[in-house]
Amino acid sequence: MRQDAPQADAAPRAPGRLPLLGHLLPLLTRPVPFLQSLADHGPVVRIHLWRRPVHVLTDPELVHRLLVKDAAKTEKGFVFDKARGVLGNGLFVSEGTFHLRQRRLVQPAFHRDSIRRYATSASRLAAAAVSRWEPGRAAPIEPRMHELARDIVAEALFATRLNLAQKARIDRAVPVVLTGFVQRALYPSPLLEKLPVPANRRFDTAVRDLRTVVDEIVTQATGQHQGPDDTLLSLLLTTRDEQTGLTMAPAQVRDEAVSLLLAGTETTATTLAWLFHELAQHQDLQDELSEEVRAVAADGAVSPDDLPHLERTGHAISETLRLHTPNWILMRRTVAPLHYGGILLPPGAEVLFSPTALHRSPQLHPDPLRFDPDRWRRPADRTPARLFIPFGAGHHKCVGESFAWTEMLVVAAAVLARLRLRPATATPVRENATAATVRPRGPLLIAEPR
Repeated sequence: MRQDAPQADAAPRAPGRLPLLGHLLPLLTRPVPFLQSLADHGPVVRIHLWRRPVHVLTDPELVHRLLVKDAAKTEKGFVFDKARGVLGNGLFVSEGTFHLRQRRLVQPAFHRDSIRRYATSASRLAAAAVSRWEPGRAAPIEPRMHELARDIVAEALFATRLNLAQKARIDRAVPVVLTGFVQRALYPSPLLEKLPVPANRRFDTAVRDLRTVVDEIVTQATGQHQGPDDTLLSLLLTTRDEQTGLTMAPAQVRDEAVSLLLAGTETTATTLAWLFHELAQHQDLQDELSEEVRAVAADGAVSPDDLPHLERTGHAISETLRLHTPNWILMRRTVAPLHYGGILLPPGAEVLFSPTALHRSPQLHPDPLRFDPDRWRRPADRTPARLFIPFGAGHHKCVGESFAWTEMLVVAAAVLARLRLRPATATPVRENATAATVRPRGPLLIAEPR
C-alpha cells in the first residue's frame, strides 16, 4: 500500500450537499438514481449522511475486492448495526469466527438432497397458490409473492405450517421491520429511537411480534420433531459445538430463524414480483417461457430434475436480478487501512455500495435499463460472475442462494404453465426503495387461464 495515497477526505464529494442534512434528501427521495449518478464522479465518492462521511464504491471491481480479497479487513457497517436490534446475532449480521461457525452449522441444510426436497414442497405450494387466483380479476402481484414465499420458507426450512394468525402477524410485521431499521440507520442520533412517536412504536411492536411468532414456530416445530434429520431447524436445535459440546442457545436459534425467515422471504418474493411485472409487459417472451415450461412439465409442477431444462426461464430470472436487484444498499466498515481508487481509507471508514446501481452500469451492459434476458446467452453482454452479486460475495455471501434460485424457478414454472399475465392498467410501475429492498410499487396484473 502506498503511504503517500490521498486520505479519505480527499475523495471527490458528491454534489448537492446541504447544511446539516448532507446528502440525506436524495438518498431518501431517489436513492437508486442518486447512487447510480455517483459513478460520474469517480470510483470512490464521498457523501455525508447528516455529518457522517460515507464512501461510496461505484466500481464493480472495487466492490468485488472489498467483499472477497479484503473481507478480513472489514466488518459490517452502521446499517447492519441497526439490523441487530431485529436480527440479534443471526447470520445476516454476525461477524468473524462466530459467523463462520454459524455458517458451517447451517450450510448442510442447503445441500443438494435438501434442496431437492424443498423444490418438491415449493412446487406443491405454488400450484395451490396459483389455483386460488381469480381469472380476470386485477390484483397486486407483490403481496401474493410475499405470502407464497413466506409459506415456502416456513414449510421447507422449518418443517412447519403457519396458522392464519401467525401468517397475519408476519405479514404485518415484516414491511415495518424492513423499513424501520433502514430509517433508524439514517437517524442523526440513536436517542431518536427512544422517542415515543408513532413510527418508533410501530417499529418496536413489529419487532416484538416478529420475534414472538418465530418463537412459536420454533416451539411447535420442536414439538413435531421426531429425531435427527437435515432440516434447517433440526440442525439449529441439535448440532453441538465441536469445542464446548453444547447445543445452540434458544435465543440464538431464534436469531438465526428470524434472519432466514426475512432473507428467505423478501429477496425471492420481490424478485418474483418484478419478474411477473416484466413478463406482463413482454407478452412474446412470456409465451416463449410458457412453452419451455410446458415442454418440461405440462402442468407446471416441475421436479428438481426438470430445473436444468428451464434455461430461458433462468435467463429471465437472472435479468430480473440484474435490473431489479433487491438489495439496493449494503455496507462495510474498515478495520484496517484500505487503498481504493487512489484513496486511503483509514480504519473506521464507512463504505457503501449499491448492487442495484452496479448492475445497471453502462460499462457492464449496453442499454442497461432495458429488460433483455437474451443478454445472458450472449457472452459479450453477460455480467462476469465475480461482478454479478445479487446474493453478495465472499464469506458473507447468502447461504441460501441455491434455495432461492430453486424457489424462483419452481414458482415461475407454476405460474407460466397455467396462466397468462397482463397489466391491469397503463400506470407506470415505480421503484419503492424505502425499505431494505427495492420493491415494485403498484403492479396490478390480470391472470387468465392458458
